[in-house]
Amino acid sequence: MKHCFFTLGLLVLLSACSTPGSVPVANPMDEEVNVGYGTMPRKELGFAVGKVNVDPMVVSSYTSIAEYLRGRVAGLEVNPNGTIQIRGLNSITSPTEALIVVDGSIINDINTINPSDVQSVEVLKDGSAAIYGSRGANGVVLITTKSGFQQAKEKAEAEKAAREAERAARKAAREKKKDKN
Repeated sequence: MKHCFFTLGLLVLLSACSTPGSVPVANPMDEEVNVGYGTMPRKELGFAVGKVNVDPMVVSSYTSIAEYLRGRVAGLEVNPNGTIQIRGLNSITSPTEALIVVDGSIINDINTINPSDVQSVEVLKDGSAAIYGSRGANGVVLITTKSGFQQAKEKAEAEKAAREAERAARKAAREKKKDKN
């Protein structure tokens, strides 16, 4: 009997702690992470990536997304002017700011983004930022906005439908060829 109450209490606690509209992930290693050229499960990553799911209730009190990120990702430093450095100062003479990518477009100033529009933030460190070449040498901050998330979801669904249609067309062609012979 005690076990039932404990389980029920745990379920109530978990549901109270989740953010509205969020889907709980049973295993954090099953979580999908944006890596610049698509998404992949966290368990398949071989490099350092930090992910921040933005809580709409909390982020609305911040004036910039950079301030929201402060202290939420290991190795990420937000300077007083709003620039972001990942894993400290890398060079004395070269710029050391992280590359900021919003929905696939590179931007220069993270302070122009409305924090309430942000869906999630991924921070690519080390080798994971190699896809961006020398510009990603200081790390990359990938920001997905709510509208960009919806567009990416629709694009993925359209690509899946196109693949399924192509597969069905090839199957029909094989069947037709088989019947012909």
